[in-house]
Amino acid sequence: MPSFNFFKRKGKDISKLNNKLNDTQVNMPSPSSQNLGDTLTIEDAQDLLNRIDNGLTRSLLLGLEKTFQDTNLIFQHINVIAQDLENEEIEVEEEKLAPLVKNTKNTIVRALKRESSNNIPIPKTFDEFVKFKESLDASINRFGEVTSSHSRIVNMFMKKHANSLRGDLKKISDISEKLSDEFEELSMEKRIVEECRSNLSVLKANMDEREKSVGLLEKIDKDCIQIEEEIKKKEYEINKLRSSSDYSKALKYLQEKEQIEKEKKILIEKLNRISSHLSKAANKYSYGLTKSTIEKIDTIVNKPSEIAYKQDMSEYLNLVKEMKESVMSNKIILKDSSKIIQYFDILNAELPNFKNAILKLDLEINKLKDKEKVAILDKLSQSQEQSKQEVERRMAENQRKNEILKNNSKIEEQIKITKRNIEEQLQRLSAKKYKIIINIE
Repeated sequence: MPSFNFFKRKGKDISKLNNKLNDTQVNMPSPSSQNLGDTLTIEDAQDLLNRIDNGLTRSLLLGLEKTFQDTNLIFQHINVIAQDLENEEIEVEEEKLAPLVKNTKNTIVRALKRESSNNIPIPKTFDEFVKFKESLDASINRFGEVTSSHSRIVNMFMKKHANSLRGDLKKISDISEKLSDEFEELSMEKRIVEECRSNLSVLKANMDEREKSVGLLEKIDKDCIQIEEEIKKKEYEINKLRSSSDYSKALKYLQEKEQIEKEKKILIEKLNRISSHLSKAANKYSYGLTKSTIEKIDTIVNKPSEIAYKQDMSEYLNLVKEMKESVMSNKIILKDSSKIIQYFDILNAELPNFKNAILKLDLEINKLKDKEKVAILDKLSQSQEQSKQEVERRMAENQRKNEILKNNSKIEEQIKITKRNIEEQLQRLSAKKYKIIINIE
């Protein structure tokens, strides 16, 4: 607050405020009759909080109504002082000071009239209370500015009016401090109200989320029952297929087919070992030849089994003979030429035999396929794949369920903390214990 420098200041005597919580509780509407004792639902707690909020402001304004009225009366008295000062002729012994005193008096009179004419309406709402307080503080600041800048002249030539102003300005200064204390206390209580209101919203959101998760868990359990039934159904199908005579025949077919494939593999590996010894000779022989001839030589050395499926093997056999002759005539120089020549002969003799053997084995496989013994195996494989998918689906649903339950544990802990905070806040605001009804079993 500004210092009114023409006052002889004394120590502040600011009366302590009464506890509005007890006053508010007297005027507080009772909780809904639907509640048992002091238990509240979230909705009831929100209604109660609104009543508390309204009751706090109403109690404050009712308790300060006389203070508001006294403030306006003080302003009216200051206006009277300003008029008396304006009408009074001030005697100044030193003539040279007369213009200064007169100007000072006029300045003070204008300021006092301007501020004292501010008849502030009695507040009916919290916002109006804030405006009343701010308007009073602004007037006090302006009173302080005008009196402090002319304090010497006032104390020397306007003592009579200074004494009256001293009393009035002291009163409104004390009123301003009182209103500030009340404002701070009410603001603190309103902050608790808003925190409690926010906690109620959080609590409701958590309860809604948990309720939603209960529905999800029920659906997951229902889906898992259906999945289990489907898994059992597939297991029954699989067992039935495996116990059938067709399945035994199919297994025999598989064994025969695997044996034939094994024999084919042995023949191919044998032919590959023979042809691999010809790679150096083939590389040297390939210099300067056509692309088509080079590709045939590559097939002979690296993929000899493919020759068996060619319609005409003669061109490949001729190439083998030509490469052999090049080695024998020393057109191709090799360290171990005698051994290489032997492998040319072996390959040349082996290729027709390989073709006959491999085509015979392929024919046997085709004959097995013609018996259509693989149908049951395809069906079994399909059932096993479907069963596997259902098992994976069950695992995914169980994992989803565990995640929801884990999240529910966090939500339930948050619900307990928030509920406890709300009950403490309601007790602070109403001086009465309430219990919030929730169901998290």
